[in-house]
Amino acid sequence: MVFPFYGQPISLPNKLGVSGKFEDFKFSGSNEASSIEELLKQSKIAIFTASVNSNSEIRDPKLRVSFFKVFNTSTIEGAVLETKEGKGIVSLQMNTEAHPLEYTYSFKKDTIVMEAKIDLNTWNGEEAMQSFNKECYDLHKRTDGISKLWTDVDVLIKLPVTKTAIID
Repeated sequence: MVFPFYGQPISLPNKLGVSGKFEDFKFSGSNEASSIEELLKQSKIAIFTASVNSNSEIRDPKLRVSFFKVFNTSTIEGAVLETKEGKGIVSLQMNTEAHPLEYTYSFKKDTIVMEAKIDLNTWNGEEAMQSFNKECYDLHKRTDGISKLWTDVDVLIKLPVTKTAIID
């Protein structure tokens, strides 16, 4: 991708993402609701970081020790604060800090899909990022020889639900 900068094009470094998931989490909230908004309202989630699964037996232990342990986060905790018309705010706690985070949601088939973008710097993730990058330095080298990790994380949460119709 090339963008003009003061009349001269500059090239942005390649940004490659690593996908993964957490195998162990706990979702709590209402079991029955008349709408998605009511179901999400006051819901909480606890994600256990030791269950990280990036589909790499080499990377996962490094994530647990060099990132999440340094990040002081064995559990990522979220609590829905607001939800309305496909958008909301969740309080997200990591690294002993809680911050509000905007999210969007939709209902697809039998699943509520919540999406958000996290910047780890908001939760003071610099030290954990440096620790993880040191552990995996050569794997994160760009074509210019610089080893780089990105602080932004795309989050996707899928909550299976059963939708029933009430007939009087």
